[in-house]
Amino acid sequence: MLSSIHPLGERGKGNRFGVTAGAFLVGSVLGGASTGAIAALVSIPLDALVSTTAATATIALVAVAAAVFERTGRSLPSVPRQVDENWLNEYRGWVYGAGFGFQLGAGVLTYITTAAVYVALVAAVLAGHPLAALGIMVAFGFTRGLTLLPARSIASPQRLVEFHQRLHRWSPTVRTTSTSVLAASALFAGAALLI
Repeated sequence: MLSSIHPLGERGKGNRFGVTAGAFLVGSVLGGASTGAIAALVSIPLDALVSTTAATATIALVAVAAAVFERTGRSLPSVPRQVDENWLNEYRGWVYGAGFGFQLGAGVLTYITTAAVYVALVAAVLAGHPLAALGIMVAFGFTRGLTLLPARSIASPQRLVEFHQRLHRWSPTVRTTSTSVLAASALFAGAALLI
């Protein structure tokens, strides 16, 4: 999204970045809420069938597996589609902002590039309460909706090139951080089993 939606590109299309980014955030939250609503419905019968201990152990195991996937950089099972880039030229900024945001906020409608998506989904389904399931995925969607913030200062072609160079340099650090957060999540879930 960072290569498609930024102030320089939005200005060239006659759009305002703030409006497009705001629509992206709203769409992303709604996408997360939609997935959260489905997870909430699934969580109701599971809560009666799966003990808290089993749910916590499952979340810990999925987080460990996710950390391994992140560390090795292996591809994940996923829907083989991306958001439709033609929207960028066919619709107003707020329309494709909201549409792209919804698809990415839902977490499962496009390529899944991080194993953290699976951890969030499993945690939501095994949360033990529909509101918790909804809350987990709304938080997921909100976090995804903030991904356009780093692009807010791109106002020239030179800044766009510098921005992408910075993203490339930070890629190993982001992968390491993501792996560490997933491993820490697994440790916290494991520690909860001992309490």
